[in-house]
Amino acid sequence: MNSYKYLLLFILLLPTYGFAQSDPHYTMFMYNKLLYNPGYAGSRDVTSIDGDYRDQWTGINGAPKTYNISVDGLAGSYMMPFRHVALGFTMNSEQLGVEKNTDMMAYYAYRIQMGNTILSFGLSGGAKLYSANYSALNPYQQNDPNLAHNVNNAFLPNFGAGVYWSGKDFYLGASVPALLQDYYDKNEQRINNEASREIRGYYLSGGYVFTLSEVLKLEPQMMVRYAGNATYSLPINSDLNLSAILYDRLLLGVTYRTDQSFEGIIHMQVTKNINIGYAYDYEVSALNGYSNGSHEIVVGYDFIRDNSKYVTPRFIRAF
Repeated sequence: MNSYKYLLLFILLLPTYGFAQSDPHYTMFMYNKLLYNPGYAGSRDVTSIDGDYRDQWTGINGAPKTYNISVDGLAGSYMMPFRHVALGFTMNSEQLGVEKNTDMMAYYAYRIQMGNTILSFGLSGGAKLYSANYSALNPYQQNDPNLAHNVNNAFLPNFGAGVYWSGKDFYLGASVPALLQDYYDKNEQRINNEASREIRGYYLSGGYVFTLSEVLKLEPQMMVRYAGNATYSLPINSDLNLSAILYDRLLLGVTYRTDQSFEGIIHMQVTKNINIGYAYDYEVSALNGYSNGSHEIVVGYDFIRDNSKYVTPRFIRAF
């Protein structure tokens, strides 16, 4: 691919990627729910550590590479009077060309028992560090004033909110992970210009497990995203997933993303504490001729103090 194709591809992707991906985007969203909804914290009743790495649009120079580390659990795992409180933390970092975004967020959730279900209200708070090494570029116009200054860890605080309702076989969630619409100019100065701000994202998610036999369960689930403000509005984007769960250990899933891609997922509970997963994205949009697809890997570890918790498998308790 020559430089003109890179330039054309970059221009085509700007409207869809520059705004829609202001929040992290993972194919295995079902194992990264804390990133999207603070109310999810502690919903699995164990303390979990999860890591995710995503190599997006392989074969394209400067395409996004993203990783995430998250931890969450019940405060009541150690202090019984506080079992209604859950805490969490995530760090998500993305490299896109010469730009790098690193988000660090802390989470608090208050859980209310409603019969056999739990309704959880969550808040998050933290900051994004943004850097851009413009000096690494080879611009067509030399001494371009827009590229004259690198950006070094511009600090942008933010907070989010979400609600999460879950039971043994279902979950529903709604959230706004980043309520503030921050932005900054090339000199690391905040600007109060609606047209130049980040677009706020809104998320709706849900899923249900159908038990067909002792061997097989089916789990349809979805995540719907909308992003918009007074100036810009993006089309609603959805991930629609259907997964088969075998022996409560192996998950095989397929996802259709409405921005024209298909994803395959395989996830396994390797041991009582360890789980791993892999996803591959195949583009059916105009990107197909340029990208070799996207790859994603997730690894998780659960600290299980009560052995009886394991009788309910991860795939269901992921709710």
